[in-house]
Amino acid sequence: MQPVGAARLVPRGEVYTQIFEDQVQLVRSLDEARRKAGGSIKSKSISLVRDSETSTDAGPLPCNQQKGAGGVPYKDFTEKPSPCREATAFQKAWKSEDVTAAEEVRALPDFVVPEETRSNILELLSERRQGRHDEAVTLMYHQLACIAREIEPMILEPGKLFLTKLMESDRKIEILFTKIELDAAVEGFPIEGLEELWTTIQQESLARKKCVRELDETLKKVEWSRTDKITDVLRKYTVMLEEISFFLSADIHRFMNNEAMLINRVLLANQRAISKLFFNLMKSEMKRELSLRLKWQDRVKNWKLAQKNYIVQSFREFMVNEEIQNPPAVKTEMETMINGQILLNAKRLEILQHLVDLLPPACTQAEVNEWYKSLVNLNKSMDAHNRQCMMKIRTQHETVQQKCLAEVQLYKNKLLNLNVCTQKEAEETVNSDLLQWTEKLQRQFEEELKNMDGEFQELAKQNEQNCRDLYSYFQEASSLWDVHQLKLSEQEGELQKKLDECRQKQNKLIQMMENNLDIILDKMRTASSEKKLKKYLENALSSLDDIRARTWKER
Repeated sequence: MQPVGAARLVPRGEVYTQIFEDQVQLVRSLDEARRKAGGSIKSKSISLVRDSETSTDAGPLPCNQQKGAGGVPYKDFTEKPSPCREATAFQKAWKSEDVTAAEEVRALPDFVVPEETRSNILELLSERRQGRHDEAVTLMYHQLACIAREIEPMILEPGKLFLTKLMESDRKIEILFTKIELDAAVEGFPIEGLEELWTTIQQESLARKKCVRELDETLKKVEWSRTDKITDVLRKYTVMLEEISFFLSADIHRFMNNEAMLINRVLLANQRAISKLFFNLMKSEMKRELSLRLKWQDRVKNWKLAQKNYIVQSFREFMVNEEIQNPPAVKTEMETMINGQILLNAKRLEILQHLVDLLPPACTQAEVNEWYKSLVNLNKSMDAHNRQCMMKIRTQHETVQQKCLAEVQLYKNKLLNLNVCTQKEAEETVNSDLLQWTEKLQRQFEEELKNMDGEFQELAKQNEQNCRDLYSYFQEASSLWDVHQLKLSEQEGELQKKLDECRQKQNKLIQMMENNLDIILDKMRTASSEKKLKKYLENALSSLDDIRARTWKER
């Protein structure tokens, strides 16, 4: 049984309108019957149906009303008295609720006379509610648009600030790279500068990632704020539209659900865009950090190569230095050796000049042997002097070589201290570059000493051979002199013998000529005429000339 006092809105139509009016008339009749009974009944406004289901204090609609209940605006707004739930203490004591209801039903008239005049209040109420409904929907869209305009600067300003920070960070890192590139070209630039650069880059990368997270959090908070504001607006206008009641509550909720679904799609798209933006920014930052890492590694590689080349070039300059190629100590030893050779050579010249005094027959074989012995001893002294000086020169070369090896170790430690390369790479650099120069210098020194030693040995052999040849020549000359002396003695004896023979022959001839002259003189003494005297005189003068000529020949 349907409770008394319930009212329903029915769709348009003559049948439904008549039923509704009859029901209103019955309610009024019941109210009049109650007043006649002396009971005080409180009236209550008829509640509106907000969904397709029946309320808790109303029975189900008839089937024809249930068909037209969905999506049709209300026709009228009618007040009816609520059923009497209260009774006086006297009535509660003597009557039950069922008895009271039965009496009220009996008091209703058997025939209800409908009103002849019909009112258009339902159409007016419907138009008024439609206007209020449309105005509320328009205001809702306007507030949603205001929310969008209000939220837009809250998204653009953090984005602009974020881009400004990124540009400042890029400019700062570019300035650092430019400064490092200029400073790294300077010799002796430390690795700490490059490590400080990478630390700064890491800090900037962390700061940029922090800015990305802050931007993501800001955008999410803005979207949450947008969602909260839109939710408040939808809830507000849902209640407002339900209060206007132009549509049923189910239709209003369906309409709001459709609007909320569209808005949710947009909000979800915004969240996906924010998540994608966060993902792309973090991915870009990771790629950028990787690119900066590779660029920094290239800078470190170039710096290590430059430092390595600088160290190798410094060692080469050290090796080609005049003090290394021609050590002053070696020059001093060479000058000492040359001065000693000059003195010994002067002594040797004196000994050789003493050979002039040893010409035969003034010298003896013992003197010649003594002279040769002194010459051999002097040559040995010269050889010993040369060997001693060579040992000193070798010692000085070894000292220079040790100095070069110490310099190699120093440059190796410099490579390791500057973190230019690892221990293995430093060993390879030392073996491939530095030690080659020291080995080349050592080979040069060894070659010079070898040539010097060979020349000294050749000179010693040559001097020994020359002295031996001179001694042999002198011995041969002495032997030849002896032979010559012997032959001269023999020839002198023979010559003396021949001279004696010639002298005897000459004496005999002169004696004969003197005898002949005496005869001529005797004849002159005995000559009696002047003519004979002149003849004998001429013969005597001719004999004297012959004697004089013979005597001159003897002389």
